[in-house]
Amino acid sequence: MASRFHKLRARQQEREPLTAHGRINLVPLVDILTSIVFFSLLTYTGAVMTNLTAFDLALPPVVVTAETQTSGAQKDTTTLILAVGIKQAGVRVEHSNGGAEPFAQNIAGLDSTSLNTLQETLASIKSQFPDNDAVMVVPDDDVAYDDIVHVLERVKLAKYSKISLTSAARSMQVASVNPGGR
Repeated sequence: MASRFHKLRARQQEREPLTAHGRINLVPLVDILTSIVFFSLLTYTGAVMTNLTAFDLALPPVVVTAETQTSGAQKDTTTLILAVGIKQAGVRVEHSNGGAEPFAQNIAGLDSTSLNTLQETLASIKSQFPDNDAVMVVPDDDVAYDDIVHVLERVKLAKYSKISLTSAARSMQVASVNPGGR
């Protein structure tokens, strides 16, 4: 007579062909679930980042006209480089004066009185050079954002339409790239 162990072993051998392929291998299942989670997170992050960095910019319409014939001589225009430097102590207005003696004026403080003086100074420069619409605003790194915005508002009120905001490091790079106008 066979022992209990032999009977148990004989039953396991009989069932083995039936259950050999019925087991679930968990390694491929975990791989698939990991891939699904990874790509889901990538898709979600990409959608959020797209919403954060999307800007709705409306550009003005461009009107293309035929070039007009100029009569031999072109109009002599002087190029004025106007810069407004913003520091915590105040504002400095400088311009090249079209190649003649340069102009520089310091305005102490960033309160409403000094901003009025800045606007009047810029308006007087605009009256001397009516063709110039460009101003470069150069704030220091330690100037408050509100002060920069107030200065930009006053520049706009002085009827300048081409306002560029730059940093002191950037303006020094531009100045050192082209020394002597060569």
